Amino acid sequence: MSNGNSRSETSRYNRRSFLAATGTAAVGAGVSTAGCIDALTSEEIEGILIPGLYDLSGGTADVGEPTAIGSRDAMKWINENGDLENNLDHRWIDYEYEESEAQEHYDEYIGDDPPAIIGWGTADTELLAGDAAADEVVYISASYSDELLDPDTDYNFFTNLDYTSKARAHIDWIADNDPDATIAFIRNGTAFGTTPVAGGEAYAEEQGLDVAEEGGIELALDASDADTEVSSAENAGVDYLIHQNTGAPMEVLMNSVDSRGSDIDVMGLTWTVDEYRAAQNDDIFEGVRYVNSNISFTEAREDEPDGWEIIEDSFEREDRDMDDLEVANINYVRGVTHTLLLAEAISLAEEDDDLDPYDGSDVREAMLMLDDFDAWGLLVDTVDFQDDDRRPTMTGRMYVVEDGDLNPEEDIELPRDEGWIPPFDF
Repeated sequence: MSNGNSRSETSRYNRRSFLAATGTAAVGAGVSTAGCIDALTSEEIEGILIPGLYDLSGGTADVGEPTAIGSRDAMKWINENGDLENNLDHRWIDYEYEESEAQEHYDEYIGDDPPAIIGWGTADTELLAGDAAADEVVYISASYSDELLDPDTDYNFFTNLDYTSKARAHIDWIADNDPDATIAFIRNGTAFGTTPVAGGEAYAEEQGLDVAEEGGIELALDASDADTEVSSAENAGVDYLIHQNTGAPMEVLMNSVDSRGSDIDVMGLTWTVDEYRAAQNDDIFEGVRYVNSNISFTEAREDEPDGWEIIEDSFEREDRDMDDLEVANINYVRGVTHTLLLAEAISLAEEDDDLDPYDGSDVREAMLMLDDFDAWGLLVDTVDFQDDDRRPTMTGRMYVVEDGDLNPEEDIELPRDEGWIPPFDF
């Protein structure tokens, strides 16, 4: 397991050994609303086309924006400071978390035959997974749905513990610390919200926990209060709510738990907790547990793994404030890891005479060749992609919110259970 302070021998873009590409043009700033393909960037550059689909103004934009900034910053840093033989031409769009917009812009992109796309969430990623496989274009996104591990969608890759296994990590903690507890899921009604529920409930029952509110309690992405939902959980005798949502509804949920004086403990999944939410709501977030597989911005700043160089340089270049937690949070780091994953695969394809970095099937093959890659210390563990099992890791880091800080408590390693990838046996 990575100690967070070093990266693998195969990660090649450190500025201490860089070969600066003379005359490299910076990637354009892009636009913040969906529009025609010609408006994607202020300046296109010659190189490998890597389109991007982000949510900057839709239902998941509260966490989508810092993630997108991290991916774009890393793309620009690699072009300016890395030693790839080819520039990365990153043209992107805000698809506003609308599936029709995702499909429209994917269809426009694919005409230029990109080898890979940086996507965003479950809405676009599950919709386009079949297309990406048929078109042989690697699709790296911030959706960690285990549905994407289906053999029929074998061009999807991500960097984190899948959503359902993050729920399993929480369930392991509950089973170890409160074995007589009753748990329930609370989630939004999208595919993103529902994806961890069936597998998580099955695992909770295997661990001897009682499961209430089968299928989960729905809390919409745009919810303004959660009093009804918390009341339902209380009436069902729920001790722990496992929450699959974004930061905004998490804040709504915690406000309702607090205002009702409820003794229910809330466990946050991937997008529910970050440094900004914890600091802004330190009283109501106190004690909340959260699982993730990339390190926090705070950890990166304190420990200075190699990936911190990209972050520090990018904040300086863009004149950003390191104390602005709306950007300087765990989701920004997440976005950086997505770009570094793709860049590492392209690097391997460039080095291998039998692979073409402009070809999606070859970039996919390079992805499966990754060895000891931890995104320059920004991931908790090294990725372990296999042709028949594209789960990047089975390790999640448990964080606890204490005095407004997101503090690491322990790393939880789950078994690589073959029944946890499609076709499911739960």
